[in-house]
Amino acid sequence: MIITCLSDYDEELVRRLAGTGDAEIRIASRTGGQADVAALVEDADIVIADAARHYVLDAAAIDAMRRCRFIQQPAVGHDTVDVARAAERGIPVANAPGYNAAAVADWTIMAMLVVLRGGLAADASLRGGGWAARPLGEELGARTVGLVGMGAVARAVAARLRGFGAAVLFSARTPREVEGARQVEFGELLATADVLSLHLPITERTRGLIGRAELAAMPEGAILVNSARGGLVDHDALAEGLRAGRPAAAALDVFDPEPLPGDSPLRGLDNVYLSPHIAAGTWQARSRVRAMVGENLRRVIAGERPLYVVNAHDQAIQSSAAAAVQD
Repeated sequence: MIITCLSDYDEELVRRLAGTGDAEIRIASRTGGQADVAALVEDADIVIADAARHYVLDAAAIDAMRRCRFIQQPAVGHDTVDVARAAERGIPVANAPGYNAAAVADWTIMAMLVVLRGGLAADASLRGGGWAARPLGEELGARTVGLVGMGAVARAVAARLRGFGAAVLFSARTPREVEGARQVEFGELLATADVLSLHLPITERTRGLIGRAELAAMPEGAILVNSARGGLVDHDALAEGLRAGRPAAAALDVFDPEPLPGDSPLRGLDNVYLSPHIAAGTWQARSRVRAMVGENLRRVIAGERPLYVVNAHDQAIQSSAAAAVQD
């Protein structure tokens, strides 16, 4: 058996997670490029995808797989894997849902507080040798926070916001019951929320969700927080809006493209908090995702069905899974 790892794991870690000393472990070099992916995965039985997005498992890469029976994405998002093409080939693709919910929720609350309490200006003032009086900040509990989406991260954010006493609204495609939060239509959320926080996957439907019209619809003084996917926001429109004061400020951990280009207009603005896609970066989150990856590797090696398969309802996947259990 060959396990090819495109992520930033080393051989010892993959072997420990898989619980086998028999498999051949191949680790992709981080110096390679997308043109190398097909050759890296063509004879692999199991592929661990790349959560850092350096390598993409597109249709060409999946078509090059001669015997792959499982793809594991060591992250929540799986937009770097052509899931539909994998389904056509009968290859199950699994992710690691919820592993980062607590970490990203913590970052989201931190970002809200930094912006609301004037943390950016205060830090810049002190580093510049000043001690000037600054405008009073805002308490999080005095604001209405709008959550776009209500997945694991958004639920964790809502739970934390209850402790601050903030009013919480959310929009979601289907009716939900969330303690301490009220579901509203997206348009009402835009027009009402003092703090708008994004918690959606990137899809054709959600790409560019927040553009000029949506920013203009936000209340005066509102802030935008994005810890989900950079492509949800039109960055050019956001830079224009920040210069015009609508939104009044923003906090961003994700960008499109990544890394954030050096000439991005966002870098020169003093009313935006930027961090380099680190919201999920805690030791606890890392431990959880590795445990989930390891559980699936051991299941597939043992001929059992993996957990968290995102294309599980496809008929080809169901047939493939049944055959794997019988082998």
